[in-house]
Amino acid sequence: MAIQKDGPNGAYIGKVGSVYGYVLNGQNIIRGKRKPSTKKPTPDMLLNRAKMKAASHFATMLVPCFRYGYRELAPKGSRVGAVQLAQSHIFKECLEIDEKGKPYVNPEKVRVFRGSLNPPKDCSVWQENNTLYFKWNYEAVRGSYTYRINIVVYDIDHAFVFKIAEEDVHKGEYSMMCDLLTYKKGALYVYMGVVDAYTEELSDSVYVGAVE
Repeated sequence: MAIQKDGPNGAYIGKVGSVYGYVLNGQNIIRGKRKPSTKKPTPDMLLNRAKMKAASHFATMLVPCFRYGYRELAPKGSRVGAVQLAQSHIFKECLEIDEKGKPYVNPEKVRVFRGSLNPPKDCSVWQENNTLYFKWNYEAVRGSYTYRINIVVYDIDHAFVFKIAEEDVHKGEYSMMCDLLTYKKGALYVYMGVVDAYTEELSDSVYVGAVE
């Protein structure tokens, strides 16, 4: 049974006869029932499925970061949402194939944030005990006195740390306690970006490095 919202001209939500209705990114969608394919998948189809799985594996836990980091590219009312844009970026620009022919996401190519501000340069990160230390350079521009650093530390498929507007970008250094250093299951991949604390504009993220 379907429910019609907002009167006779509203969207159908649910099943109506042989079709289904739902709302996707503000668009009213009606589609027929999907039929499972009976054809044997080709090598290209299998590779594409493996790529989709690898991209999803990397991106799923970072969904909160992508909602924040891609909001400039997907403002309210956009047909394609922020998370979908981030997933598309990973699938199209960040996948590589290993020596066994298996696709994987190259963390160095991933952009966790997207925006028009200048990103930090010459970024580095290192560990001392349970603390991460960061250094970077940033050229002052007009209005940049409100710019701050954003940080993501990601242990793939396990946990992440997301820090927003942590430090004045012009200080060029920052340190933070990080519990992931104690219980991480793999390398920690680190990303940095810039946010204007006043306008909330962002820069593209920069891959800083991996903490093994």
